[in-house]
Amino acid sequence: MAPSRPRGGGGGDDGSPSPHRPRPGGDNAAAQEEAAAARLQAGLAGERGTSNGPGGDSADVTLSATRADADSAHGFVDTIVGDPRSVAGRSAQDIADQFTAAGYRAHVEQSTRSGTSQRAQQVRIQGHPEITNIQVHPGGGRHTPEGSPYWKISTSTQGKTWVVPRDFRGADELGGNVVRYDE
Repeated sequence: MAPSRPRGGGGGDDGSPSPHRPRPGGDNAAAQEEAAAARLQAGLAGERGTSNGPGGDSADVTLSATRADADSAHGFVDTIVGDPRSVAGRSAQDIADQFTAAGYRAHVEQSTRSGTSQRAQQVRIQGHPEITNIQVHPGGGRHTPEGSPYWKISTSTQGKTWVVPRDFRGADELGGNVVRYDE
Protein backbone atom coordinates (compact mmCIF):
# COMPACT_ATOMS: atom_id res chain seq x y z
CA MET A 1 0.00 0.00 0.00
CA ALA A 2 1.35 3.40 -0.98
CA PRO A 3 1.91 5.95 1.78
CA SER A 4 -0.71 8.66 1.93
CA ARG A 5 0.22 12.15 0.88
CA PRO A 6 -0.42 15.14 3.10
CA ARG A 7 -3.54 17.20 2.31
CA GLY A 8 -4.16 20.91 2.23
CA GLY A 9 -1.37 22.05 -0.09
CA GLY A 10 -3.40 22.21 -3.32
CA GLY A 11 -1.62 21.64 -6.58
CA GLY A 12 -2.87 18.12 -7.11
CA ASP A 13 -2.92 16.73 -3.57
CA ASP A 14 -6.42 15.39 -4.22
CA GLY A 15 -5.30 13.72 -7.43
CA SER A 16 -6.14 16.61 -9.74
CA PRO A 17 -3.62 19.21 -10.87
CA SER A 18 -4.05 22.79 -9.79
CA PRO A 19 -5.11 24.92 -12.75
CA HIS A 20 -3.06 27.89 -11.57
CA ARG A 21 0.21 26.43 -10.26
CA PRO A 22 2.65 24.28 -12.20
CA ARG A 23 3.76 21.05 -10.62
CA PRO A 24 7.45 20.69 -9.81
CA GLY A 25 9.22 19.63 -12.97
CA GLY A 26 6.38 20.95 -15.16
CA ASP A 27 3.29 19.30 -16.58
CA ASN A 28 3.54 16.60 -19.19
CA ALA A 29 2.58 17.39 -22.78
CA ALA A 30 -0.61 15.32 -22.73
CA ALA A 31 -1.91 17.14 -19.66
CA GLN A 32 -1.03 20.50 -21.23
CA GLU A 33 -2.85 19.60 -24.44
CA GLU A 34 -5.94 18.46 -22.49
CA ALA A 35 -5.95 21.71 -20.52
CA ALA A 36 -5.51 23.71 -23.73
CA ALA A 37 -8.41 21.93 -25.39
CA ALA A 38 -10.61 22.51 -22.34
CA ARG A 39 -9.76 26.23 -22.30
CA LEU A 40 -10.47 26.51 -26.04
CA GLN A 41 -13.86 24.83 -25.65
CA ALA A 42 -14.69 27.04 -22.68
CA GLY A 43 -13.89 30.13 -24.76
CA LEU A 44 -10.86 30.99 -22.65
CA ALA A 45 -8.33 30.79 -25.44
CA GLY A 46 -6.43 33.83 -24.20
CA GLU A 47 -5.88 32.57 -20.64
CA ARG A 48 -2.79 30.78 -19.46
CA GLY A 49 -3.09 27.84 -17.14
CA THR A 50 0.54 27.39 -16.19
CA SER A 51 3.85 29.13 -16.40
CA ASN A 52 6.70 27.30 -18.06
CA GLY A 53 9.66 29.25 -16.85
CA PRO A 54 10.82 32.85 -16.81
CA GLY A 55 8.20 35.07 -18.38
CA GLY A 56 5.75 32.19 -18.63
CA ASP A 57 6.60 31.52 -22.27
CA SER A 58 6.76 27.98 -23.55
CA ALA A 59 8.73 26.62 -26.46
CA ASP A 60 5.88 24.15 -27.11
CA VAL A 61 4.18 25.47 -30.25
CA THR A 62 1.27 23.07 -29.79
CA LEU A 63 -0.02 25.28 -27.01
CA SER A 64 0.30 28.63 -28.76
CA ALA A 65 -3.37 28.56 -29.77
CA THR A 66 -4.39 28.74 -26.13
CA ARG A 67 -2.38 31.92 -25.73
CA ALA A 68 -4.04 33.61 -28.67
CA ASP A 69 -7.37 35.33 -28.63
CA ALA A 70 -9.88 34.92 -31.43
CA ASP A 71 -8.58 38.06 -33.18
CA SER A 72 -5.02 36.75 -33.42
CA ALA A 73 -6.33 33.33 -34.50
CA HIS A 74 -8.28 35.08 -37.27
CA GLY A 75 -5.13 37.01 -38.16
CA PHE A 76 -3.12 33.80 -38.49
CA VAL A 77 -5.82 31.95 -40.45
CA ASP A 78 -6.52 34.88 -42.76
CA THR A 79 -2.86 35.34 -43.73
CA ILE A 80 -1.98 31.71 -44.56
CA VAL A 81 -2.88 31.96 -48.25
CA GLY A 82 -0.96 35.24 -48.70
CA ASP A 83 1.94 34.20 -46.45
CA PRO A 84 2.22 30.40 -46.51
CA ARG A 85 5.50 30.56 -44.54
CA SER A 86 3.37 31.43 -41.49
CA VAL A 87 2.64 27.70 -40.97
CA ALA A 88 6.35 26.82 -40.67
CA GLY A 89 7.23 25.60 -37.20
CA ARG A 90 3.62 24.85 -36.24
CA SER A 91 2.29 21.43 -35.33
CA ALA A 92 -0.86 19.98 -36.85
CA GLN A 93 -2.69 20.36 -33.55
CA ASP A 94 -1.63 24.00 -33.20
CA ILE A 95 -2.90 24.76 -36.70
CA ALA A 96 -6.20 22.99 -35.97
CA ASP A 97 -6.53 24.91 -32.69
CA GLN A 98 -5.98 28.22 -34.48
CA PHE A 99 -8.71 27.43 -37.01
CA THR A 100 -11.04 26.35 -34.20
CA ALA A 101 -10.36 29.55 -32.25
CA ALA A 102 -11.09 31.54 -35.42
CA GLY A 103 -14.49 29.85 -35.72
CA TYR A 104 -13.82 27.09 -38.27
CA ARG A 105 -14.20 23.37 -37.66
CA ALA A 106 -10.82 21.66 -37.84
CA HIS A 107 -9.50 18.31 -36.70
CA VAL A 108 -6.28 16.35 -37.07
CA GLU A 109 -6.10 12.94 -38.74
CA GLN A 110 -3.11 10.67 -39.12
CA SER A 111 -2.32 10.15 -42.80
CA THR A 112 -3.13 6.63 -44.02
CA ARG A 113 -2.33 7.05 -47.69
CA SER A 114 -0.47 4.03 -49.03
CA GLY A 115 2.84 4.66 -50.74
CA THR A 116 3.83 7.36 -48.27
CA SER A 117 5.70 7.23 -45.01
CA GLN A 118 2.33 7.60 -43.23
CA ARG A 119 4.02 9.98 -40.80
CA ALA A 120 2.16 13.06 -41.97
CA GLN A 121 -0.82 14.49 -40.15
CA GLN A 122 -3.73 16.05 -41.99
CA VAL A 123 -5.54 19.10 -40.62
CA ARG A 124 -9.03 18.82 -42.10
CA ILE A 125 -10.71 22.24 -42.21
CA GLN A 126 -14.43 22.84 -42.74
CA GLY A 127 -16.11 26.12 -43.53
CA HIS A 128 -13.08 28.20 -44.50
CA PRO A 129 -13.64 30.00 -47.81
CA GLU A 130 -10.26 28.92 -49.25
CA ILE A 131 -8.24 26.48 -47.13
CA THR A 132 -9.48 22.89 -47.07
CA ASN A 133 -6.52 20.92 -45.73
CA ILE A 134 -3.01 21.41 -44.34
CA GLN A 135 -0.64 18.48 -44.25
CA VAL A 136 2.13 18.58 -41.66
CA HIS A 137 5.06 16.23 -42.19
CA PRO A 138 7.77 15.89 -39.50
CA GLY A 139 10.48 15.08 -42.02
CA GLY A 140 12.29 11.91 -42.88
CA GLY A 141 11.46 9.79 -45.87
CA ARG A 142 11.88 10.53 -49.55
CA HIS A 143 11.59 14.33 -49.45
CA THR A 144 13.60 15.45 -46.43
CA PRO A 145 16.07 14.14 -43.89
CA GLU A 146 14.83 13.23 -40.43
CA GLY A 147 13.88 16.32 -38.43
CA SER A 148 13.37 18.56 -41.47
CA PRO A 149 9.60 19.21 -41.52
CA TYR A 150 7.44 20.53 -44.33
CA TRP A 151 3.81 21.57 -44.88
CA LYS A 152 1.37 21.29 -47.80
CA ILE A 153 -1.54 23.75 -47.91
CA SER A 154 -4.51 22.80 -50.11
CA THR A 155 -6.85 25.58 -51.17
CA SER A 156 -9.91 25.83 -53.37
CA THR A 157 -8.54 29.01 -55.01
CA GLN A 158 -4.80 28.47 -55.57
CA GLY A 159 -4.39 24.71 -55.50
CA LYS A 160 -1.49 23.33 -53.45
CA THR A 161 1.30 25.28 -51.84
CA TRP A 162 4.27 23.40 -50.42
CA VAL A 163 6.21 25.10 -47.61
CA VAL A 164 9.55 23.32 -47.60
CA PRO A 165 13.10 23.60 -46.23
CA ARG A 166 16.23 24.15 -48.31
CA ASP A 167 17.10 20.43 -48.09
CA PHE A 168 13.77 19.29 -49.61
CA ARG A 169 14.31 16.73 -52.39
CA GLY A 170 12.07 16.66 -55.47
CA ALA A 171 10.64 20.19 -55.26
CA ASP A 172 10.73 20.51 -59.06
CA GLU A 173 8.43 17.50 -59.41
CA LEU A 174 5.70 18.79 -57.11
CA GLY A 175 2.38 20.01 -58.40
CA GLY A 176 1.64 23.52 -57.17
CA ASN A 177 3.54 26.42 -55.71
CA VAL A 178 6.74 25.77 -53.71
CA VAL A 179 7.82 28.21 -51.00
CA ARG A 180 11.04 27.77 -49.01
CA TYR A 181 10.72 28.74 -45.37
CA ASP A 182 14.42 28.87 -44.52
CA GLU A 183 15.78 31.13 -47.26
